[in-house]
Amino acid sequence: MTRHVVIVKEPTNFSLYGFSKVHKEGTPYSHDVRELMDKLWSVIQKLKLPHLGINHVVYEQGGRVFAGVELEQKASEIHHGLESLTVTLHEHAYYKHVGPYDRLGEAYDAIHAELQALGKIASRPLVELYGHWSDDPAKLETDIYMKIL
Repeated sequence: MTRHVVIVKEPTNFSLYGFSKVHKEGTPYSHDVRELMDKLWSVIQKLKLPHLGINHVVYEQGGRVFAGVELEQKASEIHHGLESLTVTLHEHAYYKHVGPYDRLGEAYDAIHAELQALGKIASRPLVELYGHWSDDPAKLETDIYMKIL
């Protein structure tokens, strides 16, 4: 079997600003992500916040979903009202999904199968880092960082 998951032993850090909510069981996570991203980008555009332009979604223990971006240092001088979240993943799995967002479920199935074969268990937090937009869904890139036990 070809391995696509990379086990990373060095810490990976994310310092993000955005909004969060607790996911309601039985509803699609995509609804939470869209709602939070719309709210986030409304603030970024209104205040012209300098940012690095890459969207992140963090799925935490307890069902909390956080959508955010990395801000440039000069944004700290602007009162923006965004929540801050720092995530440090020590030993974790990394996987690059290339393709439509609606196929992320299949990617997660593959990740879990590979981790199980390696004797690892997926845990939270997990971070999805969305690459730059493409009108061709087959070219969309999503980097997945997942805490493992």
